[in-house]
Amino acid sequence: MATPARAVSTAARALPARDPSPKRARPELDVVDRRRTTSRPHRRQANILRGLGVLFIVGALAVTAAAHAFVASDQQRIDTLQSKLTQTLAEQQDLQLARAELESPARVLAIAERELGMISPQSVSYLAPVDPGPSVSQAGAAAARAALSAAETARKPVPAGGDRTRTGTSLAGARSLTIPPPVR
Repeated sequence: MATPARAVSTAARALPARDPSPKRARPELDVVDRRRTTSRPHRRQANILRGLGVLFIVGALAVTAAAHAFVASDQQRIDTLQSKLTQTLAEQQDLQLARAELESPARVLAIAERELGMISPQSVSYLAPVDPGPSVSQAGAAAARAALSAAETARKPVPAGGDRTRTGTSLAGARSLTIPPPVR
């Protein structure tokens, strides 16, 4: 084991002597590992990239959580609406059944006989249908057809050996009408 005096003298020998002159001020130099000095910027960049990566992952997880919350709330709303729809359809079916029961012919007949005092007839006699005649539209169409046929009969064929014009009378028969022959 080293004695304290000897340890001090060894430490003094290991340190370089300082120059007491003020004109040459040298900075103190330390021995530094080269791996540490060259990797410092790389470590700084790596730390920045790690931080950005962590921020990106946290942000992605936050967005995913928000999307899941949105989907869950929409699903809850859809489930609520679906249950209301099912309930409304069941009510509608119940109402249709009640309506069918109220409209049944047996029920209507029973109410008519009991409450309104109506009775069923002994026999039913049917009347023969009567022809009411033509309707207004049928009468108008018949009159139009009659007018067209009268106009066609008013035209007379060309007499043999006569001129090439046709003569006829109007519907009233008061004047004569000359119609040129058709162009062929």
